[in-house]
Amino acid sequence: MGKLFPHIRFVHDETPLSWAARQAAFHTGGRLVPFLNDLQVPAIDLARGLPEAVQRLCDRAGQDPEPILENTITALGPRRYQLRGCTFSAEFTTGKDTRICPLCLSEDQHDQKRPDVAVRHRVMWRLAPVRTCGVHGVLLRDIRTGAWHDQFHELQGLGDAIAAQHEVTADELRQPSKLQTYVENRLAGHAGPEWMDGQDIDQAVRATEMLGGLIAFGPAQSAAAMTSRTWDEAGRAAWDVVSGGEQALLQFFEGALTASARQEGQARPRKTFGMLYSWLSASRGTKDPGPIRDVLRNAIVENTPLVPGQMLLGKPVSKPRLSNIASVAKAELMHPKTLRNVLVASGVLTAEGELGGSSVVVDYWRARDLIDAAKHAMGFAAVAEILNTSRPVVQALLEIGVLKRVQETPVSGSKVGKAIDGRSVHKVKLFIDRGLLAVPDAPENFEHLAKAAERSRTKLKVILELMFKGHLTETFRLKEASGFASVLVRPSEVVSLMESPPSDLSEDARFMIPGH
Repeated sequence: MGKLFPHIRFVHDETPLSWAARQAAFHTGGRLVPFLNDLQVPAIDLARGLPEAVQRLCDRAGQDPEPILENTITALGPRRYQLRGCTFSAEFTTGKDTRICPLCLSEDQHDQKRPDVAVRHRVMWRLAPVRTCGVHGVLLRDIRTGAWHDQFHELQGLGDAIAAQHEVTADELRQPSKLQTYVENRLAGHAGPEWMDGQDIDQAVRATEMLGGLIAFGPAQSAAAMTSRTWDEAGRAAWDVVSGGEQALLQFFEGALTASARQEGQARPRKTFGMLYSWLSASRGTKDPGPIRDVLRNAIVENTPLVPGQMLLGKPVSKPRLSNIASVAKAELMHPKTLRNVLVASGVLTAEGELGGSSVVVDYWRARDLIDAAKHAMGFAAVAEILNTSRPVVQALLEIGVLKRVQETPVSGSKVGKAIDGRSVHKVKLFIDRGLLAVPDAPENFEHLAKAAERSRTKLKVILELMFKGHLTETFRLKEASGFASVLVRPSEVVSLMESPPSDLSEDARFMIPGH
C-alpha cells in the first residue's frame, strides 16, 4: 500500500487525532473517520492511543512515530491512561469535551488557503487541569455537540461551535495557574514539589483542587456545583499549601480543626472539611485519592474525639488519641466509673474533669497502659487464693518488688491504683510451677517456708527475697500441693547465707537479719 503524498508535517504540540484530521482535510477534503477507514486504521483505536494504530498511521504517512507517540494519550485499562510516562484516571482528561483557545485557532487559520488543514488541537488541551491558554492568557472553552464523534475532538467538524466561542471578554484574561504549570512541567519531565511528585499526577492535582474548593468557597461548597472556572480558582487557592507538602497540609488541617472546636465546642471533621472530606470518604471503594487521605485522617485522629471502632476515611479507628470516657470504657470492656477512677488516680483526668461524667474527653493514648494494667487489677484476697498463701506473704512479696501494684506511685483515693497487677501474680505462679523441681515428698532437711523461717530464725520476707534472687541453690515443690504451700527450702542453707548476707539483699532484709 502506497504512502500518503505530499507529507503533512506533524506539529510538536498537537494530538495524533488532530494530525490525522488535518491529513483527512488535505488528502480527501473530508472527515476523519472515513479517511482512517480507507487507511485501515480503526478510529476508535487511534482515539484510545493504541500504539499499533499510531504506528500504522505513521507508516502510511511516512512519519517517524516517536514524536506522535510522545503526544499520545494511551488507554491502559478501565478508565486509566498514560501520557509521557505519567498514568492517570479518565477524569484527568476532558473526556468528550473538546477544549480550545479561540485565539489560537484563529491564528492557526489566519492567511491560510486551507484553514481546515492548518487548524490543530493541542495535546495539553486534552487535560482537565489545563484551563488557561499559556500563549494568550485566556480561559479555555469546552465544546460538546452530543454526537458520537465528540470522542475524536475533530476541530474540522466543529466550525459553527468554534465560531460561537470567538468573543473573549476581559474577565477571562489570566495567567496559567501554578497547578497548571506544574502539570505541564511534570509531563515535560521536570521535577516539582517533592510531596506532589511522590504520587500519580492526577492524585496530586485532584488533592490540590479539592482542598482549594474548600479554601476558596468554604465547607458548604459541593464538588458537583463546581465549574471549569471555579476549579481553576480552587487550584490557585490551594497551591501554596499542597506544594508545601505533608507538614503544610497537617498545619492547615489542624488549624481548621482548632477553629472548628472554638466555634462548635468540639471539632466536627465532616462539617469542617466539606467537599474534601466527602471526596476522601467516598474514595475508599473506587479510585485511590493518594496520600492526602492519610494526612487528613492522621490530623483528625490526633485532634478530634472519636469512638473506638469508628470508620474514618475508609479505615476503622482502633485506638483514637482522644475519646470520651463512655466510648473508651465500652471499647475496653470496663465500667465507666472504674475507668474514671484509674484516670483520676494517674493524673490523666483531673478531679474537676471527673465531674463531667462519661462525656469528658480524655487522651486515649496516655490512658492505654493504665487501662491495660487496670484490667489485670486484683485484690489481696484474690492474690492470696491464687498463690495459696496468706496476706502477710502477699504483702512481703509486694515489699520486695516481686509483686507489683497497678500503680507504683502512691495515689490517694484510688482502689484500682492500690490493687495488685495480675500479670506479676502470673509470673510468681510460673516461677513456682515451672521454676521449681516437683517432688512427691519433702526431701530430708527440707521444710515448708513458715517452718524454715522458724528453724533458721530468719524472717519469711528475707527467705522469699533469697529465693526470688536465686541465692537458694536447692528449692523444691510438692507435687500434691500448690502455690507457696508447696514450696520447700533447706533451713541450714538459709542460716549459712545469713552468716555472710548477699550484697544485693535490700536494706529492709538486712535490718531483719539477727546481729545486723
